[in-house]
Amino acid sequence: MNKTIITLLFTIFLISTVIFAHGNHKMKKEMHKPDTLTIVAGDTIAINGIATKEFLANKVVEKEKEDEESQEIKEITFDSLFQHIHNKVIHFPIALSIVGILLMILGFKDDKYWSALKILIPFAALMSIVAVLAGLSQAEPFEGTSTYGLVEIHKLLGFGVLASLILWSITLYVEKFKKFVWLFAILTVILISIAGFYGGVIAH
Repeated sequence: MNKTIITLLFTIFLISTVIFAHGNHKMKKEMHKPDTLTIVAGDTIAINGIATKEFLANKVVEKEKEDEESQEIKEITFDSLFQHIHNKVIHFPIALSIVGILLMILGFKDDKYWSALKILIPFAALMSIVAVLAGLSQAEPFEGTSTYGLVEIHKLLGFGVLASLILWSITLYVEKFKKFVWLFAILTVILISIAGFYGGVIAH
């Protein structure tokens, strides 16, 4: 009986030794298994498929920045509408002058677009006054810079455009000056094209 118990205990001991020995060996293999790193642009973003704390923190920061930028784009303040007025208003005299001379060309023989021109060109002159006044205030930050010479030329051209638009308007309304209408129409388009070129150079 004692031999049977001893044999049974010895057998259990052997089996458990073998099992635990293999288990430890397996654990050791798992412990010594090298980590799998996911590296992007020199930064480790994951270890064994699990994102690193640094990567997650950077993602949170990036998301917050994107949210702030999108919020800034969506927010259009009342003040922003009145910033850089020159850049917004100047398109009116440019477009209206071009449309005006096109209408003159189309109605060259019978002056059938004369009534439309009498509205378009004075309105262009009015917008040109606003553009010039706004442009003068926006010229101050350029003082003392290498660009200021271009700004001065642009300013003189702007005054030329304004004068030419006013004279063009007068030729549309005053019969005795009607013979000069083409002169001031062409002069306006030439001046506004050159002024626009300088404006583009300054802006960029």
